[in-house]
Amino acid sequence: MASGRRPGRPRGAQQDPLERRANLLTGAESAIREIGPDVSMEQIAERANVSKATLYDNFDGKGGLTEALIERYGLRLMTRFAELVQQPLTAYEVTSGSLAVFVHFIAEDPEIYRFVIRHADGEALVTEITEPIAALIKSLGAKDPVGLAYATLGAVVTATEWWTRSGSQDLNEFLESLVAFVWGGLVASGIDTAEDHLPDLSGVARAVAQARAEAAQA
Repeated sequence: MASGRRPGRPRGAQQDPLERRANLLTGAESAIREIGPDVSMEQIAERANVSKATLYDNFDGKGGLTEALIERYGLRLMTRFAELVQQPLTAYEVTSGSLAVFVHFIAEDPEIYRFVIRHADGEALVTEITEPIAALIKSLGAKDPVGLAYATLGAVVTATEWWTRSGSQDLNEFLESLVAFVWGGLVASGIDTAEDHLPDLSGVARAVAQARAEAAQA
């Protein structure tokens, strides 16, 4: 007589769904780091020691898995931004510091970044962090902070994806070029560049906290 157990379900005590999902994401990250951004769902399931059916039970295909990774990735990134904006910084310091946080974060896990960029809707990662960046640009006194945030993030995400693939510059050279490009655009938009002006970053801190809360609940 059939047991009625669904394919891919482990025998024994039922694992908490959130814990199971988190463990599967960790297994997926390990597979991506080992195999690269073209890893298949079969390979991810094998590395996570589950059936492909179990993986699909928890994530709606590779798209669903990618969305979950973006949420996890975004939470980690926002945690680092939160630490940065607690400090009193000039406009240049907060701009260069934010870019340094982003680039160093990507450099630590380039295969995960490339997987996300390759398999997600191109706007997904940008959308995840747009509000905090728009709040940051607004704090600098720029006009149309949301438009500038999308333009800046689009350029930064594309350039960083190229950098992780090409290996043509070391991290510091790439970061220096990126800061010069972004800073030039912000200056042209009319921000206050006075060295004695410290922008009010409280709105940025609130936007970062909100983004972290939303990512944690996803």
